[in-house]
Amino acid sequence: MRKGFLLLAPALGLLLLGADQAHASGFSIYEAGSRATALGCAFTATADDGSALFYNAAGLSFQSGSSAGLNLIGVAPQFKFAGHLTQGDALQTGESESKVYLVPGAYYTANPGGRIAYGVGVYAPFGLGVVWKDGADWVGRRISHDVSIETMYVTPAISWMAADGLALAFGVDVARQKLDLTKFTPEPSFGTNAIETEIAGTSKLNVTPSLGLMYRPSPTLSFGAMYHFEKTMKFEEQDATLDNVQAAGETWAMNLLTGLGGSDQIVSSELNLPSIMSLGVAVEVSPRLRVEGNYVRFGWSTFEKLDLDFTNDNLDQVIHFNYEDSWQVRFGAELEASEAVSLMAGYVHDKSPQPLRAVSPLLPDSDRNDYSFGVRLRHGDWDLNASYMVVVGTARTNVENGEPLRNTTDYPFGTYKSLANLFGAGMKYNF
Repeated sequence: MRKGFLLLAPALGLLLLGADQAHASGFSIYEAGSRATALGCAFTATADDGSALFYNAAGLSFQSGSSAGLNLIGVAPQFKFAGHLTQGDALQTGESESKVYLVPGAYYTANPGGRIAYGVGVYAPFGLGVVWKDGADWVGRRISHDVSIETMYVTPAISWMAADGLALAFGVDVARQKLDLTKFTPEPSFGTNAIETEIAGTSKLNVTPSLGLMYRPSPTLSFGAMYHFEKTMKFEEQDATLDNVQAAGETWAMNLLTGLGGSDQIVSSELNLPSIMSLGVAVEVSPRLRVEGNYVRFGWSTFEKLDLDFTNDNLDQVIHFNYEDSWQVRFGAELEASEAVSLMAGYVHDKSPQPLRAVSPLLPDSDRNDYSFGVRLRHGDWDLNASYMVVVGTARTNVENGEPLRNTTDYPFGTYKSLANLFGAGMKYNF
């Protein structure tokens, strides 16, 4: 029994390296700009500020002059767990700590007045994480008690006005990803925490293309399309540290580390990020009111499995996920209250790609409904905005007909609920 535990401990720890990334909606940050966020990120057919570098770079051709913009989105997620089984006389429960993740965005755009416009953007389309309270006692500590992921994109792009009202764009998404994860591994005979596994990894740079199209047959009607290609983030020879959390005199605990080859471990892996496609149409209902709808599709079906390659070949593992492509519908409206002030609102329905059997403490995913609001202020060469979005996840369980969907004791079985509040602020200066 101890031998099996020795082999399984690092595999479970390093499983986090890929399993966390597998949760599409939970790790997709579609809020690349504060103004777009206020509009429910229904922005593909509008794309009239620097965040066009993400939403649709073809929008650069319909902007005039040069501009620089900064955005900051604060994301405060909340997770709760109500267990299917009892722990003593009470149901197993869990709750995430209050934490705010900051999502930056910085953009520069230029349209000299010819057929070519260009720009460069820095943003974070995948990320976030969760820290469970009382990690050493949390029922899901065998899977995760603290996990975070950051993915930064740098996208230079050009847009070509191919014909009156028709623009085509090409960009290059240069990305790097960072992972920080920790978990406990209990000793199987006693159930006490034996080892805390800490993983820190940074991927190699990945470069893929992105495409955009915008067609405006009239001043009141606009069609847009964008596509970001899927990415394979490669982690080569990343560090994992196994720390003994038992007293120094516990010989069995030291034997565990010795059997694993010591505290320092090395692993390599690859994570797939999905392709993103968005189709949008925007209509100017009146001189003061503009509305837009988007259909967004994420290509998560590429995330079928994860290969973990250890320096010790006996610990190599293939993990199957079988995710499905997911979709979102997004709606936004902007009302010009005056020449200087606009009011914005949006709604999103986000379909989860995550199979029920994959629901776990690694940011459990679910279908979500988002509601957003915002205000925009224009003054001279300045364009300022503020936004708020609430993301309401539907309750989701990994228990079906009274039975757990996984044949393992490592996963806590029960119902997960999620909620997130997003606060954004953005500024744009026109040169």
